[in-house]
Amino acid sequence: MTMTRTTIEEPTLLLSDVDDAAALPAEPDSPPRSRRKRPGHDQFGPKQRKAREGALQVLFEVDLVGHDVEDVRARQFDQMLLADSFRAYAERLVNGVLAHRHELDDLIAATAPAWPVAQLPRVDLNILRLALCELLYSTDVPVGAVINEAVELAKRYGSENSSKFINGTLGTVASRITAGELTRGTD
Repeated sequence: MTMTRTTIEEPTLLLSDVDDAAALPAEPDSPPRSRRKRPGHDQFGPKQRKAREGALQVLFEVDLVGHDVEDVRARQFDQMLLADSFRAYAERLVNGVLAHRHELDDLIAATAPAWPVAQLPRVDLNILRLALCELLYSTDVPVGAVINEAVELAKRYGSENSSKFINGTLGTVASRITAGELTRGTD
């Protein structure tokens, strides 16, 4: 009988996955610590990520192929089986991007002048539009969460360097928000 030894890899943690108190090792005899939830943090999870993915897919198809937004929205959201609350969130994102598309594109052009908007890969452009819409016209999602979610979308759907480009562009916008040059929640 041959025995094989298997090793279990530790999962990779992102900084956003760990708060300071939970990152400290527990005393050997102490009970496990429960993660304290920060206000508003219970709303971020796989379903909200799925809503963002659905919104991205709608925006991408409408932008690239020019299909009717209502047809694309109905088909994509039905295929994804989004719950009503997350469907409403995805619809809010799509509507926000479409309503502010020119302003968002102008901001992208100003923030990343070396990359003309017309030459950006459509996936990257629509991830930026989606995240900028959340950053500028919504206050219910923290800035860091918006950036993290956009980077995750870029890793999943974009090219090899998409996540770095999107992180840098959104980081610049976040700095401008912090400096008071841009305002959040001004829909």
